[in-house]
Amino acid sequence: MRYELHDGRILTWSLETHVVTHCNLRCVQCCPMSPHLPAWAVEPSSLGADLRQLARVLHPNIFKLTGGEPFLHPDLPAVLDAVRASGISQQLSVTTNGFLAQSAPDAVYERLDRMTLSVYSSATLPEKSIARIAERCDAHRVHLTVKRIDAFQQLTPDAPHATEARTREVYERCWLKVRCHLVHQGRFYACTRPPHVATVLGPTHPELRSLGDVDGVRLDAPELLERMLTYLEADTPLATCRVCLGASGAWEPHAQLPRPHA
Repeated sequence: MRYELHDGRILTWSLETHVVTHCNLRCVQCCPMSPHLPAWAVEPSSLGADLRQLARVLHPNIFKLTGGEPFLHPDLPAVLDAVRASGISQQLSVTTNGFLAQSAPDAVYERLDRMTLSVYSSATLPEKSIARIAERCDAHRVHLTVKRIDAFQQLTPDAPHATEARTREVYERCWLKVRCHLVHQGRFYACTRPPHVATVLGPTHPELRSLGDVDGVRLDAPELLERMLTYLEADTPLATCRVCLGASGAWEPHAQLPRPHA
């Protein structure tokens, strides 16, 4: 993959940040592994500082607020203000399951350009709720995309891949490395998985605990533009690829994990 530069910034399709790690749903094979993560919410000022650094060398077409469920953040308008002020992108989007979006304050809708509403067959959002969200998006000129999802692809293998050849095969077929770039706690990642896989699988596989460090680029690194280009254009699997199926996993009917006992 080769990337174009414009005014000293790398042009990419999208960049996202997980504004929270927790979610009100417990989807099996959740890409960022939310059901298995402790609750966490980004500080708007911290995210803003990261994005100001990144905006010097990167220009994504769309900036996505994802999670977890973004509407669980205690101050989503402040997060959106921090993103907008950074100048990272002209298009701000949020991806949500919709259960909390329908009653969110106008201040959120006023700051958005786009919303992706994921409607899951295993936790169906009522049609009247979808209609309400559509009305609010229309009133605030927010472009709404409704994605109805009845299957998830398996992302986490039962065990790490046994060979480098298998890891490379997974990497070469994966689209996450192009479409799911992530900024998270002072680092840029080619995909959304490294920091969270390390958190979830680290207790079982201690060698994975550093994935969040080795697979990302520090935003305070010298010569950041050159480092970013080298990282994005590398033809080498991430360390995380050894414990990920990317686009190679089997498709399964969408389902919810049971709630843990209190």
